Amino acid sequence: MSLQFSYTTGPKTQRKENDIVLLKQKRGKDPAPILSKPLRPGSLIATEKGRGSIAADDILGKRARDIVRNTKGIEFRILEPSLGEYTDLSPRLVTPIYSQDTSLIVSLLDLHPSNPGADNRGGHDKLEIFEAGTGHGALTLNLARAVHGANTPAPPIPQIKSEYENADAELEANAAQGIYHNWRGNRRAIIHTLDQSALYSKHAQKVVKDYRQGMYFPNVDFHVGSIGNFLSQRPETPSLDHAILDLPNTDHYLEIVGKALKSNGALITWCPSITQIIKCINLVKESHLPLLLVRVIEVGAGFSGGREWDVRLVKPRALSKAKSQVTESGPDEEEPPSVEELSVFVNTPAQNEGWEMICRPKVGMRIVGGGFIALWRKMEQDFEPVMDEESPADLLSSSDES
Repeated sequence: MSLQFSYTTGPKTQRKENDIVLLKQKRGKDPAPILSKPLRPGSLIATEKGRGSIAADDILGKRARDIVRNTKGIEFRILEPSLGEYTDLSPRLVTPIYSQDTSLIVSLLDLHPSNPGADNRGGHDKLEIFEAGTGHGALTLNLARAVHGANTPAPPIPQIKSEYENADAELEANAAQGIYHNWRGNRRAIIHTLDQSALYSKHAQKVVKDYRQGMYFPNVDFHVGSIGNFLSQRPETPSLDHAILDLPNTDHYLEIVGKALKSNGALITWCPSITQIIKCINLVKESHLPLLLVRVIEVGAGFSGGREWDVRLVKPRALSKAKSQVTESGPDEEEPPSVEELSVFVNTPAQNEGWEMICRPKVGMRIVGGGFIALWRKMEQDFEPVMDEESPADLLSSSDES
């Protein structure tokens, strides 16, 4: 008898114990939807403050889009929460990476995990992704879903208990743990997620495990500690396909994480400010790290998909030529904007070698909040990370690329 872990959902599927549902008020004003806790018999779900609650027993056995009433008689529609709704609304100890940004990060990795037994390119290679800064677990859950198809169906997740009722129960539990442990050892895609806080890591495990009865939980290995300690226990040869850094002082970890990345592996750095991206660029240049900056994208409220930035090192003499071209433009020509209007220059150690930093948004749009995502690629060790010198026209021309 083979043990398989599966989760099915749809309009005909009845809600069962430990499911999580989204409740939306049917009539009247449109308040924020309510994300339930895992449904358990006898429990109550609070709706709005002072406006009653809904018994979990009234939801169990119902189907998606059925109507249920709270104790005040207000009608709510039962819905299946999407992954984005779940991560954005689930209880938190730290601010999560919101759904539009997690989707962007996963898409930048351009993952194509093959099905188990497939004989296509990389069909039997293990795919390992490292996330430093588990936090809420929102990105962890999105990554686990992205690689889910590469692994065979997981056996049931064992329920760990400190005491058992009898010897047979203990034997059965040990057998279940053995089956699960053996399956984990044969996974073809693994998300390694690390956080320095045991409290945050434990909460993130619950976030991942509660979604769809733990459907994606077996794809993840949770770790607590420092990046150095974690990577020191890994093989000396590069073994990580991709890595994501979402933690303070990102530039401190570029070298050690870069060494663990396979050639052409993607490294994504999440930083609250553009100056932190600049620190990373300077470190890569000064330390001759084999990392190529591919894209810098600003994310935040006000748009989806991100806004791309032009961030690079340039020669000051090229800027001087650009300024002279602006001065010599004819009266009938549309005068290009000045360098100062387009660019932000930051004093960096790279200036000692005759380089300055140019950084500007590629579209003229202002947003509130957010941060910056930088996508890097691991190159061969003899790669020289210094960017080619651009022409003055390239430096002055505004870009509408997003």
